[in-house]
Amino acid sequence: MDNPVGVVLSERRWQFDRRVHPTTLWSALRRGGRRKGFRRSCEACRAYVDCPSQHAALLFFFVVGASGLDALLTLLFIQNGGGEANPLMCFVLSHGQTSFMGIKMGLTGLGAWFLVAHQYFPMAYRGLLGLAGGYIGILFIHAVIWLS
Repeated sequence: MDNPVGVVLSERRWQFDRRVHPTTLWSALRRGGRRKGFRRSCEACRAYVDCPSQHAALLFFFVVGASGLDALLTLLFIQNGGGEANPLMCFVLSHGQTSFMGIKMGLTGLGAWFLVAHQYFPMAYRGLLGLAGGYIGILFIHAVIWLS
């Protein structure tokens, strides 16, 4: 295995090792990257990855969709003589239905996105599960109101 004249072989061990520094929060929040998990089990706690796991992404889309459905059902409930229980959302509702829908879904989406970026932090993942469970409860309450 002779090296042809003029060809320089680079040794991999002298190249920059990208694994020296862990993935940062900024890198986890921006789009792109390929790293979805960890190679070793000891790395999987309190660290960031480039892309959310499939389970965390499904929870994110469920929470944002449930937030939109909650906003729609709340608007229908208000049209039938009900009221908004959340004082902040009641204030936003006084500025119009479109701003109510946008701000409600935007704030929920932003919070859920932050929790998904921290999916390998135990408290954040439990928060994401709690948020999804909370929306299940809210949608159940809406169903009880509409069926009664």
